Amino acid sequence: MDMASPALLTDDLLSDIFLRLAEPADLVRTAAACVPFRRLVADRAFLRRYRSLHPAPLLGFLDHNGFHPALPPHASAPAARAVSLAADFSFSFLPASSTGRGWVVRDVRDGRVLLDRSPEDRGDEPQVFTEIAVCDPLHRRCVLLPPVPVDLATAVEHPLRLEFDRWCEPFLVPHGADGEDETSFEVICMVQCKAKLVAFAFSSTTGEWRAVASMAWRDLMAGLGVSSRSPTFSGRQYARGCFYWVMDWRDKLLVLDAGRMEFSIADVPPSCHRRQIAVVEAGEGRVGMLALRDHVADGAVSLHYTVRRDDADGSNSNQWQVEKIIPLDPGFRYYIRGAMERYTLLLRFPEHLSLAGVHVSSSAVIEDLECFSMDTKTLQLERVCELNHHIMRAYVYTNFPPSLSPQSI
Repeated sequence: MDMASPALLTDDLLSDIFLRLAEPADLVRTAAACVPFRRLVADRAFLRRYRSLHPAPLLGFLDHNGFHPALPPHASAPAARAVSLAADFSFSFLPASSTGRGWVVRDVRDGRVLLDRSPEDRGDEPQVFTEIAVCDPLHRRCVLLPPVPVDLATAVEHPLRLEFDRWCEPFLVPHGADGEDETSFEVICMVQCKAKLVAFAFSSTTGEWRAVASMAWRDLMAGLGVSSRSPTFSGRQYARGCFYWVMDWRDKLLVLDAGRMEFSIADVPPSCHRRQIAVVEAGEGRVGMLALRDHVADGAVSLHYTVRRDDADGSNSNQWQVEKIIPLDPGFRYYIRGAMERYTLLLRFPEHLSLAGVHVSSSAVIEDLECFSMDTKTLQLERVCELNHHIMRAYVYTNFPPSLSPQSI
């Protein structure tokens, strides 16, 4: 039987073939085969289609000690090693400070890393807004954001101190619908004040900040039967168009709709009350939640996977259903340390090991710490790496595919 000539394989047909490559590593090898293949694979429209069919793999995570790539036997280990060798996760290309002010990782998304550092000391008044940089560690590029203009900053009154001794929380907004310029990005900077929440957004397209959301606590908490005093929210997570923060004194979540730029309060499902939780993407446009639960009677630990059932018209509802209970290996303690899209990162260590009194920035060496990832598609734990230091928060790093990242951020 005659074989079809390669000349008859049009770009459209080749693109359809390449879209069926299940592993990003195979796509990278295809792009390396010849210049025409690389041109097709590097096309932004093709990459958007491929991402929609094959979500980016977990390559590792960043914490205060740098980048930790996924190691064998993790499925992403080969790609993670390549990224680890190619990228500069020490961010040596960022400007240094003569006063020793260091850059801190605050968010990771779409292969980019957002870092900030405290501003120069100007006396007793707290400097609310930090210096912010958005970086592409693979190509050693960064964009330093301009400061929030004074006329916008006047909306901030009596700010509350947050983690990392900061007064504001900057984070990246995920890319939107098809057709969006992938070299552009958006950053939100949120400030928790005594009487209200305030948020500003920066667009790399315009190069400017704008006010996007502001809401008084008394209005946000109206009808909940609780005090209107300013609560504390922490542990920012994102899924399906919304950012979520866990409320530390109620079984509630603070929600920021990234499309409408509106704040609201949502209930934590009963099965997740007062637990360590991770908000994740559950597939089919749904939002899921993983919660760690200890069973005091027998000492067992399990992960409860709960999915929100949306209404028939597609609107969000508060109807949650437990999809699966996943037993974890006995004899260990588990902590959720990060989540992004469909991935959750867990820290595990033997029950006899105590981390009490060990500060997250401590240089003390700790043995027998392990990190595991869980993909909501498979609900299987996969070992990422070992650690010799404690972490309180980790940022899952995915990029897609590593060697074909755009040549600018």
